[in-house]
Amino acid sequence: MNVRKMILKEIKSFFQYQKEGDLELLKEVLKEVRYKDGYVILREEKIKVENKEDAVGVFLANIPYAILGEGEIREDLPDKVRKIQSDAIKLVTLGINEVATLEIYLMLEMSLRTLYSEYLSKGVTIKYKEKKVKVKGLDYRRLKLYIRRKGWSKYKVKVNGEVFPFSQGSLLAWAERYMDQKLSLTYRLSVNVRNLLAHGEVEWDLFPTLSSVKSASYASWSLFDNFRKKYE
Repeated sequence: MNVRKMILKEIKSFFQYQKEGDLELLKEVLKEVRYKDGYVILREEKIKVENKEDAVGVFLANIPYAILGEGEIREDLPDKVRKIQSDAIKLVTLGINEVATLEIYLMLEMSLRTLYSEYLSKGVTIKYKEKKVKVKGLDYRRLKLYIRRKGWSKYKVKVNGEVFPFSQGSLLAWAERYMDQKLSLTYRLSVNVRNLLAHGEVEWDLFPTLSSVKSASYASWSLFDNFRKKYE
């Protein structure tokens, strides 16, 4: 089996957030992956591996770079995202591969949470049954806590007329309005791998690169840029 088919087969076995059109896009992206003489070549990266099967771990540790291509480290990100970015760079440099991959994808997850916090900062109306409350200054984490303390069902709370995205999947779905197809796939697949890593369910050797951190940084910045342009 060639490396592209191997990677695609592995993704199909776990991809929780798959959508229509993802398969065709992945097939296009995987044209940038090949194995030759003990190396996996991914775009401009050439990574030494033990065997051909390691191509799976190369791809899954470098999803942002594989899908989006070259990025750049952005320092104009929210503080929480920038802190995780800094940690990811250090971990990749030290070669602590699993934790580094987890940190890269945690940066993307934190950008989702921070984006919703920025949305809330503009002031929103929260509705639960017949109750309506106008709030300002709450972030995503504090709003979840506020709902819990009120004893409200998180399934029935609406923010500006929309169901509150209390879960990771619903937060992803909310944020997709600020993404194109490639950015959406990058986030959904990266967050899925991050979940597997966090629960110790990863069976691959991972090979993250600084290129992936740069692409994740640019992906995070693009999300905020698209959001802010919409609200200018």
